Amino acid sequence: MTARWRDWYLPVALVMAGAEVLLIVLGTHVGFSKLVVWVPAVAGPALAAAAFHDAGTRTDGHLRRFWASVAPAMGVVLLGTLSQVVDITTMPYTDIPPIGTRTLLLYVAGALLAVTGLLRMPGGGSSWPRLITAVLDVAVMLVIGGIAASEYLGWFTDRFGVSASAWWLNIAMLAVGAMSATVVVKIMAARSTLAPRATLWWLAPIGLCGPLSTVLMTLLGPWPHLNGSAAVFPFIGLFGTLAAHRQHRHLTGPRKRPARPLDLPAYRRGTVIPLFATGLTSVLVATVYLRTGHLSTVQVAGTTLLLLLVVARQAVALRENGTLLNTVARQAMHDELTGLFSRRYFAAAVAGATGPHTVVLIDLREFRTVNDGLGSAVGDALLIAYGERLTALGGEHAVVARLGGDEFGLLLPGSAEAIGRLLAANAEPLNADGHEVLVEVSVGVAEGTTDLYRQAETALREAATGTGARVVHYDASLEQRLTQRATVAADLHRGLAAGEFHLLYQPIVELPQGRIVGVESLVRWSRADGSIVSPADFIPVAEDTGLIVELGAWILDTACAQAAEWRRLHGPDALRSIAVNVSARQLLDPCLPDLVAAALARHGVPAAQLTIEITETAVFAGGRALATVNALSRLGVSIALDDFGTGHSSLGLLRTCPVDAIKVDKSFVDGLNGTPQQEAIAIALTGIAQSMGLRTVAEGVETEAQARRLTELGYRHAQGFHFARPMPPAAIDDLLRAEDPVAA
Repeated sequence: MTARWRDWYLPVALVMAGAEVLLIVLGTHVGFSKLVVWVPAVAGPALAAAAFHDAGTRTDGHLRRFWASVAPAMGVVLLGTLSQVVDITTMPYTDIPPIGTRTLLLYVAGALLAVTGLLRMPGGGSSWPRLITAVLDVAVMLVIGGIAASEYLGWFTDRFGVSASAWWLNIAMLAVGAMSATVVVKIMAARSTLAPRATLWWLAPIGLCGPLSTVLMTLLGPWPHLNGSAAVFPFIGLFGTLAAHRQHRHLTGPRKRPARPLDLPAYRRGTVIPLFATGLTSVLVATVYLRTGHLSTVQVAGTTLLLLLVVARQAVALRENGTLLNTVARQAMHDELTGLFSRRYFAAAVAGATGPHTVVLIDLREFRTVNDGLGSAVGDALLIAYGERLTALGGEHAVVARLGGDEFGLLLPGSAEAIGRLLAANAEPLNADGHEVLVEVSVGVAEGTTDLYRQAETALREAATGTGARVVHYDASLEQRLTQRATVAADLHRGLAAGEFHLLYQPIVELPQGRIVGVESLVRWSRADGSIVSPADFIPVAEDTGLIVELGAWILDTACAQAAEWRRLHGPDALRSIAVNVSARQLLDPCLPDLVAAALARHGVPAAQLTIEITETAVFAGGRALATVNALSRLGVSIALDDFGTGHSSLGLLRTCPVDAIKVDKSFVDGLNGTPQQEAIAIALTGIAQSMGLRTVAEGVETEAQARRLTELGYRHAQGFHFARPMPPAAIDDLLRAEDPVAA
């Protein structure tokens, strides 16, 4: 079936239903052939059968089998419709239009096929409470049906008598009505369905068409050319095509999240059944009593049985609700990944602890690097393995929790004896999904009786500001330092906006002549009130708060603008390089290479004239930071390792990181002119650099003797107070104009 024909199902069904209504209204005023009303009637089941078959061809699995069951069922109903047309044209009648045995059997067979297809569709969930609930729901609907049937049978007997054909008609109509009840129970009881619920709700009214046709036969009796069955069949087609159309929209529209086992709205939907049953029965019994003044034995007994079933059903539902709430409460108090306690439980346990106890908060350093570099599966496995390690170290009386992300918590009775064992255990790698991973941690510890959670958090923040594994015990001075840091952070943000920062430049000279060949830019902060803030005070705060990214962007742009000015004033070869320090936090920003490229282009500075200085620690773990350095190197800028020799795995970095220069730390320069052991590292570094084709810059040169010894060891570039202190751009201008060495 083509998509073009699919688009016509619903409009044609609407036209057929409207045409049938017009024919019924017209037929109460004028006469016409009794077959006219059967044209839309036959079209209705035909359209529904075709729509059901088409829906089945576009689905698979249980859903395909469902549509494969209801499509033949509607086909059998279509045959029954055609059979009833034959009955109308061949069997004489003067009152109620005839329905032959063949026709009734076809209608019953179609209803049974439809019910079978509905019952075969999975409804979600098969635990014994849900099975009992489903059985009780069916029993409730059966009792309602029995009460309604008792009244219906009385009316049917009064109207149609007790002939064999009348009873056949009655059985057929009850079977068709049972299909509607089955659909309603299926919709209400199912926690989740493969077909959209809207599809099932559109199918439900089809079952009501049978009993309704019997009522319409009585109402349309004065007009023999009209027929109650013909009046309802176009609406069977309309409801059927609407159901198939809703299924098509579900398949082609945006995917929705499937129902989950703890999907409370889906579960609560089942409580509609007892409410619906009680309300419907109350209305039915009240109507019968007001009309007749009494109730039959069946109606009284059925109402009593219904109330007992509803009470039993609600008791089972309450029991399952209790189990569900316990499950939800447990999940709220436990971490889903590790199975440890959650932050909520941990906070409550700390607040409820009596006597002296210790709160230990732990943060896994560089966890993001592991997660990004090795994948989230390895990251999850690492968190699980570390949780197991904490549980083993804490002992049976400890409360171990994952507080979120890569942060864990320990609540220990008494003093923190386990911390030493914890740090010692970190020397052993953890197996994370086949990878051996060493973890470094920041640890905040608070001991005492009250307010320990907040105090441990304060200590952890302090521990996280340093490098390497750190343990910080809370004391009152931490609060003062944190308050001071918060004040500096606020002033830092204001100072950036107010333009209180400026750059100084320290010359880098060529040995032995002392001629200036480059500069390193150094940021300084002079507040509006004239006070000076040391870089040692505001740089760590900028790192912690993330303001280093904004500050670093300003430094980069200002340095490039100054480089362009010096090129204009002194020529393109006056300075070989201008160096800018980039922090570890900046290297985690994937936009940094674009920022550098934009600054160079904006000021017309060649990439080769810019040197980016990074620390070994910033790129030691690889990951995003190393990827950023590689991207910077591809721009053509030089990469220099600052404070070389004081970080991690320095020699390995020379192989993995695209380094152009190494800046030898002042601590090694201070050892010059001492013992051979003190000079050994400085000698080794220049030899390694020469063999790898790297430039070396000796930092912190403070004496003429150090400068002379560096020259003897093969160093060709140096900086330090012996040559020049950091100075403003105008002073660098003077040095460049003089073209004299900056130091003898």
